Formats: sequence, structure tokens, C-alpha cells
Amino acid sequence: MKFLFLYPTTDSFSFKGGEKSFLYAPPLGILYLASILTKEGHDVKAIDIRGEENVVKIIEREISSIDAIGITVPTFALHNSIKLIKTIKDMDNEIPVIIGGPHPTLYPEKSLHDMPADMLVIGEAEKSIVDLAKILEGKLEMEKGRGIYYRKNGGIRVAKEAEIVKDIDTIPFPAHHLVEKYDYGHTYGFKLFEGKTTAVLTSRGCPRKCRFCSRRLLSMGKYRMRSAENVVEELEMLYEQGYKNIIIADDNFMSSRKRVEKIMDMIMEKGLALTLFINGARVDSADKELYAKMWKAGVRMISFGIESGNQDILDFYLKGTTLEQIRKAVELSRKTGFFTVGTFIIGAPIETEEHIKNTIKFACSLPLDMAEFFILRYMPGSQLWDEAVKEGKIKEDEYLVESNCRKGLGLFTQEELIKWKKIAYRKFYFRPSYVAGEAIKFLSRFDIRLLKAGFSMLKILLYRTEKEEEVWQSLQA
Repeated sequence: MKFLFLYPTTDSFSFKGGEKSFLYAPPLGILYLASILTKEGHDVKAIDIRGEENVVKIIEREISSIDAIGITVPTFALHNSIKLIKTIKDMDNEIPVIIGGPHPTLYPEKSLHDMPADMLVIGEAEKSIVDLAKILEGKLEMEKGRGIYYRKNGGIRVAKEAEIVKDIDTIPFPAHHLVEKYDYGHTYGFKLFEGKTTAVLTSRGCPRKCRFCSRRLLSMGKYRMRSAENVVEELEMLYEQGYKNIIIADDNFMSSRKRVEKIMDMIMEKGLALTLFINGARVDSADKELYAKMWKAGVRMISFGIESGNQDILDFYLKGTTLEQIRKAVELSRKTGFFTVGTFIIGAPIETEEHIKNTIKFACSLPLDMAEFFILRYMPGSQLWDEAVKEGKIKEDEYLVESNCRKGLGLFTQEELIKWKKIAYRKFYFRPSYVAGEAIKFLSRFDIRLLKAGFSMLKILLYRTEKEEEVWQSLQA
């Protein structure tokens, strides 16, 4: 069979494409499934719509030779995904369209109700995609497909329970070559580092149980790590293919110090001259010797989920970290030389104005190169979500639910939290000490690109916050 996988643009862009300057990392989910299908003897193509100008023309050209289309649907691309599926069905109403990814996994029945897709796959779909191909070929009954939702007699049904791959070393490497033409490595409209960039996933899920996180549902409730040998084998393959920059896309890459050290040692032993970006790191994993080894192996950026500048809020989130650990990790990261990012959340149910002020003040006191502030979002599968549903504050099929006192979710309106978010960005980025410090740091490295990227990022962050406020005001009018 011939499959076409699509990854949509975010809803702030046209569903037809045009998001090239925001291409950060490839869609690893569909690339893993493409490898599985290729191994099973099928032909697969993949299109990252973010990197296209007009995907409609491409689909028109391809659709007559395609047997099925699969689409990953993140919640932030829900509306564009709906437009995309309708466009495909207008071209050929008979072609099977299968959806999967974060949004369908969190809201399976509602997703099929809202979207004109034919089938839906939940969770990690390496086993489900094999069944799905057999179903489409007529070799397996629909009712026997693992983790598959489908339509029948005007209703939505689920087949067998989904299964995960326990030993993820056995999964073929993602089909990176299918999206090789796209220029990844952009953030906030700017190419941060030169050269070919891609991403790897060295583990699935997270061993922690933070109160706001839905990862346990998305990863099907089990944390698994690839062996160091398996990870470095993929890195070596990518290096030989000309990739210079690797984004480590794990939720918690640093959960095993022993494994991290082994990966770094093997990278150096094999002479892989890579630049590494660690997307997910906990502050309680900070260690001087480990960070020094990571720097030698090519790590140049690390991102921490800090969340709050208040110990009682961290405890409420079940974060399992302290303010002292946060400060130690960020200061050590900065001294090591990493480009250091911290993310913060405002709007916890018990959070007061004093709490928010403390978080902003705390963020400004840390030697971060970049800070991002988010309004608390209630996610299906998280403890906060389950509690709010039980209390009748959220309906089970709601999505994009943010902290809002009008729903009994927190002490502030959404409008107030958006204003606090805007204040946080201005307080953090418009400090004379921050601007001077970043300019000195980047100019001393003769890397003016990073300084330009910083200003580009700030402009976009403030623009997005302004748009959030405009949308909220329009809803209240």
C-alpha cells in the first residue's frame, strides 16, 4: 500500500503552509510509523506542511496514487487539521483518512465527532499502524485492530485495547530521510544554528507525576528509555548523513545520570562533532562534572521546566524540586556555557497576585538566556484535570481549558492572567542588566546571530501575548 503522512501547521498560520521560519523539529511520530510501514513492505511519503507554501497543490498531485492518508493532530493545530481533512475529502471522498497524535489520543471520540476522518489511532501507534494497514488491505477485521477507533452504523466504536512497545530499542529509527528537504532548527522566526538539524527521542514518557502534566496518558502510562548504545547508533547514522545539530526531544532526558554519561562518553569516543540541544531537563539533575562532560560532548543548550518562584506552588504541582535546586541548576548551566532556557506557569488554582509577582521576580533573578511564561492549561489525563472534572468545573470533552476564576479554576480571569503574562515578559526582557549581559555574552563569542535571534524571539512573544489579549477582549464584547 501507499501511505501519505501529513503534519499540519499551527492554527495561527494558513492550513496550506507558510510556517517555514518556525520549523523547529521534525514530526518524529509519523517518521517512526513510516519506518514501521516501510519495514512491512509499504511505500510511504511524508509532508511537513509547515515547510510548504501550498500543500493543496501537492496533495492534488499525489492523491491519485495514494491508498491512505495519515495526519498527526496536535491540539494547537486542530482547526487547520479539520480544514485539511475537508479539503482532502473534497478531492476524493473515498480515500481513507486516519488521524492520530496528541489531540486524538486525549479526545478520541470527540475527535472523530468533530473531524471528518475515517479512523483514529490513539497513543503510540507502532503496533496499531501494522493492524491498520492489514485492515485497509482486507487482511484483518476492523474489530481486531489495536488502539483503533472507527465509525460503524452511525456511531463511533473502539476495537481492541492499544498496545505499547515495551523495549523501544526494537523500534526502527525514524525515517528522517522523508523530511530531509525541510530546514529545521528555527525558533521564533530565526535559524538559531547553521547546518542540518533534526531531533531524536531517547525515551518515552516521564517517570515523574507532576499534577498539571498529561504525559502519562500520551505515553500510555509507562516510562521507557532507549539504551545508550541504541541512541548513539542513531546519532552516528545522522552524523554520517550530514546532520550537525540534534534536538533531544525527551520530556525528561536527564532522569538517569548513568545513561546520560554513557551517551556523552560514546559521542566523544566516536568523534561525533554534533551540537546538542536538550529540550527537557529537571533542575534536580544538575551536577558540575556531568555538565562539564555534556559540554565536551557538544551540548550547547538546555531547557528547564521551572514552573514557579514559590515553594508552595511547586509543592502543589508535586514538582519535587526546590527553589534552591532551581537556582543551583540555572547558575551552573550558565557557568558551564549552555544557552539556558526556563519555562514558567502562572495561574495555579491557589495562586495569588503575590505568588505571580514572586515568580516574575524569581525569573528575573536567575541568569537565564530565555524565559517563557505560560498560563496554566488543564490537560486530560492530568491530576488537575481529573479533579476539575470530578468537581464539575470541566466537562470531560472540553479542550484548551485554561485557568479562569469564572469557571472556578484559579483566582484570576483569563484577561488578568494574559496581562500578568505580558508584565512578566516586559519585566524579564526589558531589564538593562539582561540586555547588556546577553549582548556581552553573545558578542564575546562573535555570534551575533544569537543576539538577533533573541530580539526576534522577544518581538514574537510580545506579539502573541498581545493577540491573546485581543482575542479575549473580542470574546467579551
